[in-house]
Amino acid sequence: MAVNKVIELMSSSSKSWEDAAQKAIDKAGKSLKGIRSVWVQDFSATVDQKGKIETYRVTVKVTFEVKD
Repeated sequence: MAVNKVIELMSSSSKSWEDAAQKAIDKAGKSLKGIRSVWVQDFSATVDQKGKIETYRVTVKVTFEVKD
């Protein structure tokens, strides 16, 4: 029987929400093995003085398998 663990991460990008999510997975993958899925729980952004999106932010839940 596989046992999985879920952690919550927050990440940001100046490009897109997809890039922010990928950055979270890339960073998590440096110390976690067996990542199975990611659930993007929240989207948010910061806006500059001209009314343009400056930073895309995501909160994700990453699921990975716990090894014996």
